[in-house]
Amino acid sequence: MFKQIIVPVDIEEPSFSDKAIELALREVDRAGGSIHLMTVIPGFNSPLVASYFKKSVVEKAHEAVEKQLQALAQKMLPAEVNRTLSVHQGNPAERIIKQAKRSNADLIIMTAHHRSKVDHVLLGSNSSRVVERAGCSVLVLRP
Repeated sequence: MFKQIIVPVDIEEPSFSDKAIELALREVDRAGGSIHLMTVIPGFNSPLVASYFKKSVVEKAHEAVEKQLQALAQKMLPAEVNRTLSVHQGNPAERIIKQAKRSNADLIIMTAHHRSKVDHVLLGSNSSRVVERAGCSVLVLRP
């Protein structure tokens, strides 16, 4: 049983994380453990990208994503399960690793996206980066 499990969610494809959430529910210590659902909004954190958007637009997008994450948590996590939620901006792998460290996570459960080989070479794999750099165990599920 794990005390603090992080499950990164792609809010554009929330059902993509269903199996990760189900596994987290099975693995979390029901006596004091917690599941942390998080999502990352890529792009806005970049000064170049951010320069094209008013601060109010970025805040509005952040709020909308937060509501979607709350709705997903309400749908997928039973009320008796301790949970926390967070929305981040920036590079997904970096944000996941930082959140895991900040919350003293002992497990990250994430689903790997299957991207083309060109995307993988140019962009890298978020799940690969998290596995390499996280200070805790990482379980990567294939779709």
